[in-house]
Amino acid sequence: MALPAQGASGHTAGISTIGGARVSIAPASPDLVDRATAAGITWPSTPSWDVTTADYDNDGDMDFSMSLHMRNAGEVRRNNGDGTFTRVAVTSNPATTVMPRPSPQGGLVDRHACAWADFDGNGLQDLYCAAGRYRSNRVKTEAINNELFLQISPGSFVDRATASGAGEACTRGRHVVTFDLNDDGWTDLFLSAQRERSSSSDPCNAEPDHPYNEQSRVLINRGENAAGTWLGFRDGPEWNVSQNNVGNRLALAWDYNRDGRPDLLGQAFAGKRPYLMRNTGTGFAEMSRSRQVTLPFFNAATVADLTGDGIPDLVYSDGSGFAYRAGTAGGVSTSTVRIGTISGAKAWSVAVGDVNGDGRLDVYGQVGSSSGSGNPDDVIYVRTAAGGWQAHVVPSAGGDANDVEAVTVGGRAQFVVLNGGNKESNNPGPIQVIAWAGP
Repeated sequence: MALPAQGASGHTAGISTIGGARVSIAPASPDLVDRATAAGITWPSTPSWDVTTADYDNDGDMDFSMSLHMRNAGEVRRNNGDGTFTRVAVTSNPATTVMPRPSPQGGLVDRHACAWADFDGNGLQDLYCAAGRYRSNRVKTEAINNELFLQISPGSFVDRATASGAGEACTRGRHVVTFDLNDDGWTDLFLSAQRERSSSSDPCNAEPDHPYNEQSRVLINRGENAAGTWLGFRDGPEWNVSQNNVGNRLALAWDYNRDGRPDLLGQAFAGKRPYLMRNTGTGFAEMSRSRQVTLPFFNAATVADLTGDGIPDLVYSDGSGFAYRAGTAGGVSTSTVRIGTISGAKAWSVAVGDVNGDGRLDVYGQVGSSSGSGNPDDVIYVRTAAGGWQAHVVPSAGGDANDVEAVTVGGRAQFVVLNGGNKESNNPGPIQVIAWAGP
């Protein structure tokens, strides 16, 4: 079984694993190259969790952070504009290092997803990271708590999560979303949590706000006082996101109905019906699980304007491959447009960017193993002038699919790909930087 002819629409990537080895029936595209080493990223095979983009230094180039799981320090990489990325804030003092191992208080943080925003209003991007509770269900003391790295001066970060009210001792933190929910000019937080473990000995069960203290939540930014001092966050239970596992697999901001308020798209587990939380201005109303808005079952998703009409579309992976549903003036279409199909493997994370610089958005489809063994080859679907999708197989890597995001270099998207797997038992793989090799 081979890939259909290049340029056709609805490609099938013939991908499988044989004896635990990574096998692609179609060869890697000569138009794609893994340039991680040339970009300055030389990590060995590494457990990973999340890659997130932001222009943290306000120089006009998109930078990125990588949350490397368990016993690995995370990284922030500065985009030098020439195809290289420099690791920043690496010092001998962990208190000034972004995403250190160990934390400044001496603990190994079970770090998961992170998100960037200027939380304290000083004009500099800050980084917030969620943390889990380990398999032992530890209460998250200061040494292993969530992290809020405030950028107090250009390139200098200090963790102020607990002091700002953004530390959550009992949540099994997973994904993070930043948005101004109440339109007050200050960036708020959504922190997703995996459902609490059943444990009669868990000290969090004895807290007066249990079980809410172990659930997903909104943290409202309190802004500044009259003296100009930032006040940190308060808990926002009125926003009603405490359903089980909201955002456990994925969470992102999406004004799906175009009313000017940021809504929340959350997925509990791959292949399930997502949550769609409509922002009413004072709280959230669930729309997808309640069948008021029809959304597809998916594994992962992002939003991007694939159709070029100025309205973000829902781009996602599912049990068949990769697809999108077009955004409309007041919602989202119920018609699925198939970008490409995958056989013998699992369509996993998805990212969007113009990989070849032709002005059209392309779709990176990250492919994972459906058997837990091997790492099938990813596929970039390049948009053609005729409106179809041209499938390009990505150079191989070990490990298993984890996360992917696009950064722009010289007017083209390069995709930062984490192959560390999504379970601690997965064999980790390398970090790739996939770019267009042709003219």
